[in-house]
Amino acid sequence: MNFLPICIRIADRKVLIVGGGKIALQKLQTLLLYTRDVLVRAPEVAPEIALSGIAIDGQPYGSECLEGIGLVFACTNDPAVNRRVVWDARARGILVCSADDPEACDFVSPAIFKEGHMSIAVSSDARDVKKAISWRNSIRRLLLGSDSNRRWETINRI
Repeated sequence: MNFLPICIRIADRKVLIVGGGKIALQKLQTLLLYTRDVLVRAPEVAPEIALSGIAIDGQPYGSECLEGIGLVFACTNDPAVNRRVVWDARARGILVCSADDPEACDFVSPAIFKEGHMSIAVSSDARDVKKAISWRNSIRRLLLGSDSNRRWETINRI
């Protein structure tokens, strides 16, 4: 798999997360760095999702929830539902990411570090997510270490 690291304008896209568990929460936490125009569709959601203030549709997945959606994350614990989400989204020309099947994804989510208007994304093309997260964390420590003010001043001058 080869994924091109790009940034997508999210301001004009409503994002749908299908699923309400741990992976859905991780996707939501990243999305909230960039937008609050997110809908979570799942009969049950993690407490943190329920407390996020994001719109929650407590129904099981149905293709009608794709109306007006610009980006989709399939994050259920049911591979058949995730495949259906991918198929339905693609049929409508909507970019979709399936948490359990990178081969089926139009895009993957990198490990992101955001500070102000600057973002750093580390991707392994969905091959080694733990390593991508480790690299992201190392970069964060490098930039925000004990002498972070001086580092940020230097970085911002570049």
